[in-house]
Amino acid sequence: MRASKTAWFSKAARKARIGAAALIAAIREAVQGQSDDLGGGVFKKRLNKNMHRSIVLPEGGLLLLKE
Repeated sequence: MRASKTAWFSKAARKARIGAAALIAAIREAVQGQSDDLGGGVFKKRLNKNMHRSIVLPEGGLLLLKE
């Protein structure tokens, strides 16, 4: 599996202290169905003990981080 991040997301994840291992685990969980399906191949996944939310796209990796 290959995952990519935007520069903006990388900066936001670093600021929120979310490491690469946590991001990879989040993508794996989304693929296994352990996330909220928003339809159209878009998933919402909670990170960092539910303190942050992210949007997962199958082709684009993690793109959006919200506190």
